[in-house]
Amino acid sequence: MQEVVTTLPKIASIFTLAFFTFWPAIPAGLALGLQPLVVIVTTTLSYVCGVLLVVVPGVRLRAWVMRRYSRQATLTPGSLLHRVWERYGLAGLGLLGPMTVGAQIGAILGLSLDAHPRRLLLWMSLGALAWSLLLTTLVALGLAAL
Repeated sequence: MQEVVTTLPKIASIFTLAFFTFWPAIPAGLALGLQPLVVIVTTTLSYVCGVLLVVVPGVRLRAWVMRRYSRQATLTPGSLLHRVWERYGLAGLGLLGPMTVGAQIGAILGLSLDAHPRRLLLWMSLGALAWSLLLTTLVALGLAAL
Protein backbone atom coordinates (compact mmCIF):
# COMPACT_ATOMS: atom_id res chain seq x y z
CA MET A 1 0.00 0.00 0.00
CA GLN A 2 2.86 2.37 0.82
CA GLU A 3 4.34 1.84 -2.65
CA VAL A 4 1.05 2.84 -4.30
CA VAL A 5 0.88 5.99 -2.19
CA THR A 6 4.39 7.03 -3.27
CA THR A 7 3.96 5.98 -6.92
CA LEU A 8 0.62 7.65 -7.75
CA PRO A 9 1.89 11.25 -7.41
CA LYS A 10 4.81 10.39 -9.70
CA ILE A 11 2.47 8.89 -12.28
CA ALA A 12 0.16 11.91 -12.05
CA SER A 13 3.12 14.25 -12.53
CA ILE A 14 4.32 12.39 -15.62
CA PHE A 15 0.78 12.18 -17.00
CA THR A 16 0.37 15.95 -16.62
CA LEU A 17 3.77 16.71 -18.11
CA ALA A 18 3.19 14.40 -21.09
CA PHE A 19 -0.21 15.97 -21.68
CA PHE A 20 1.43 19.31 -22.44
CA THR A 21 4.86 18.30 -23.71
CA PHE A 22 5.54 14.69 -24.60
CA TRP A 23 9.22 13.96 -24.80
CA PRO A 24 10.51 15.51 -21.53
CA ALA A 25 8.03 13.39 -19.58
CA ILE A 26 9.89 10.19 -20.41
CA PRO A 27 13.27 11.08 -18.85
CA ALA A 28 11.44 12.74 -15.97
CA GLY A 29 9.46 9.56 -15.28
CA LEU A 30 12.57 7.44 -15.28
CA ALA A 31 14.39 10.00 -13.11
CA LEU A 32 11.54 9.77 -10.60
CA GLY A 33 12.20 6.05 -10.38
CA LEU A 34 9.18 4.75 -12.26
CA GLN A 35 9.46 1.48 -14.11
CA PRO A 36 9.92 1.86 -17.91
CA LEU A 37 6.63 0.09 -18.66
CA VAL A 38 4.77 2.48 -16.34
CA VAL A 39 6.40 5.44 -18.11
CA ILE A 40 5.46 4.08 -21.55
CA VAL A 41 1.83 3.46 -20.58
CA THR A 42 1.45 6.77 -18.73
CA THR A 43 2.96 8.98 -21.44
CA THR A 44 1.06 7.22 -24.22
CA LEU A 45 -2.28 7.45 -22.39
CA SER A 46 -1.65 11.09 -21.57
CA TYR A 47 -0.93 11.91 -25.21
CA VAL A 48 -4.05 10.05 -26.35
CA CYS A 49 -6.14 12.02 -23.83
CA GLY A 50 -4.75 15.24 -25.28
CA VAL A 51 -5.75 14.13 -28.78
CA LEU A 52 -9.22 13.08 -27.60
CA LEU A 53 -9.72 16.42 -25.89
CA VAL A 54 -9.40 18.09 -29.29
CA VAL A 55 -10.91 15.47 -31.60
CA VAL A 56 -14.21 14.90 -29.78
CA PRO A 57 -15.45 18.51 -29.78
CA GLY A 58 -13.26 19.47 -32.72
CA VAL A 59 -15.24 17.61 -35.35
CA ARG A 60 -18.37 19.66 -34.75
CA LEU A 61 -16.41 22.86 -34.30
CA ARG A 62 -14.59 22.35 -37.60
CA ALA A 63 -17.85 21.68 -39.42
CA TRP A 64 -19.35 24.86 -37.97
CA VAL A 65 -16.31 26.97 -38.94
CA MET A 66 -16.28 25.54 -42.47
CA ARG A 67 -19.99 26.28 -42.90
CA ARG A 68 -19.67 29.73 -41.42
CA TYR A 69 -16.62 30.87 -43.32
CA SER A 70 -16.68 28.38 -46.23
CA ARG A 71 -12.90 28.06 -46.29
CA GLN A 72 -10.62 25.11 -46.61
CA ALA A 73 -7.48 24.78 -44.54
CA THR A 74 -4.26 25.10 -46.47
CA LEU A 75 -0.64 24.57 -45.60
CA THR A 76 2.18 26.87 -46.55
CA PRO A 77 3.83 25.28 -49.61
CA GLY A 78 7.36 24.16 -48.85
CA SER A 79 6.90 24.00 -45.08
CA LEU A 80 7.91 20.85 -43.24
CA LEU A 81 4.32 19.99 -42.40
CA HIS A 82 3.24 20.53 -46.02
CA ARG A 83 5.97 18.21 -47.31
CA VAL A 84 5.11 15.56 -44.69
CA TRP A 85 1.37 15.81 -45.38
CA GLU A 86 1.88 15.56 -49.15
CA ARG A 87 4.24 12.62 -48.90
CA TYR A 88 3.02 10.65 -45.87
CA GLY A 89 -0.42 12.03 -45.05
CA LEU A 90 -2.00 11.21 -41.74
CA ALA A 91 0.61 8.60 -40.85
CA GLY A 92 3.36 11.21 -41.12
CA LEU A 93 1.46 13.66 -38.94
CA GLY A 94 0.80 10.95 -36.37
CA LEU A 95 4.43 9.91 -36.22
CA LEU A 96 5.86 13.43 -36.23
CA GLY A 97 3.29 14.95 -33.86
CA PRO A 98 4.66 13.75 -30.52
CA MET A 99 8.12 15.15 -31.16
CA THR A 100 7.13 18.36 -32.91
CA VAL A 101 3.77 20.00 -32.31
CA GLY A 102 2.27 17.83 -29.57
CA ALA A 103 -1.09 16.19 -29.09
CA GLN A 104 -3.47 19.10 -29.12
CA ILE A 105 -1.94 21.07 -31.98
CA GLY A 106 -1.35 17.90 -33.98
CA ALA A 107 -5.01 16.95 -33.59
CA ILE A 108 -6.11 20.46 -34.58
CA LEU A 109 -3.89 20.29 -37.66
CA GLY A 110 -5.26 16.88 -38.59
CA LEU A 111 -8.85 18.02 -38.21
CA SER A 112 -8.21 21.20 -40.15
CA LEU A 113 -6.74 19.14 -42.97
CA ASP A 114 -9.96 17.09 -43.01
CA ALA A 115 -8.54 13.92 -41.51
CA HIS A 116 -11.12 11.35 -40.40
CA PRO A 117 -11.32 11.59 -36.57
CA ARG A 118 -10.95 7.86 -35.88
CA ARG A 119 -7.98 7.52 -38.22
CA LEU A 120 -6.47 10.66 -36.71
CA LEU A 121 -6.81 9.22 -33.22
CA LEU A 122 -5.33 5.91 -34.36
CA TRP A 123 -2.27 7.43 -36.04
CA MET A 124 -1.65 9.94 -33.27
CA SER A 125 -1.87 7.11 -30.71
CA LEU A 126 0.49 4.88 -32.70
CA GLY A 127 2.95 7.75 -33.03
CA ALA A 128 2.86 8.37 -29.28
CA LEU A 129 3.35 4.69 -28.53
CA ALA A 130 6.25 4.37 -30.98
CA TRP A 131 8.07 7.42 -29.62
CA SER A 132 7.35 6.43 -26.04
CA LEU A 133 8.81 2.97 -26.59
CA LEU A 134 11.86 4.32 -28.39
CA LEU A 135 12.65 7.16 -26.01
CA THR A 136 12.00 5.15 -22.86
CA THR A 137 14.29 2.40 -24.11
CA LEU A 138 17.04 4.85 -25.02
CA VAL A 139 16.82 6.78 -21.76
CA ALA A 140 16.64 3.59 -19.67
CA LEU A 141 19.71 2.21 -21.46
CA GLY A 142 21.50 5.51 -20.96
CA LEU A 143 20.71 5.54 -17.25
CA ALA A 144 21.79 1.92 -16.95
CA ALA A 145 25.12 2.80 -18.54
CA LEU A 146 25.79 5.40 -15.87
